[in-house]
Amino acid sequence: MALGRNRATIASGASIVLAALAGVAVWSRLPIDVAIHFSASGTPDTYVSKPVGVVLMPALMLATLTVLKAAFRYDPPEVPQVAATITVATMGFMGAIHGLVLAWNLGYPVPFDLGLIGSLVWAVLIVGYAVKMEYGTG
Repeated sequence: MALGRNRATIASGASIVLAALAGVAVWSRLPIDVAIHFSASGTPDTYVSKPVGVVLMPALMLATLTVLKAAFRYDPPEVPQVAATITVATMGFMGAIHGLVLAWNLGYPVPFDLGLIGSLVWAVLIVGYAVKMEYGTG
């Protein structure tokens, strides 16, 4: 049980570090103001300064990891693997969103409709997994 949590923490930490390094790696190519939020049509509607744009998602990932760890410590799932899977999947999802935002700011075409569909599919899969593992037959 502890080994799975340790691996999940290491994998989640690695996702956070990779997200931060991705921002640092493309720093010189990013615009002064970075788009961080987009309308449903893919039009940016929120901009922040480059330093905030690069640091914001890794910081949110760290905060989310801290909240998830505390929540699972306070109310652990019956199947310990659920906590590890949800944690790693959430960090990977947030890291992917950060990558897409960086890509858009670098001028790459980002299909936001597919991103939205992917987000919904991710949510259904992760909730379905947790419900099946916690309440299903196996």
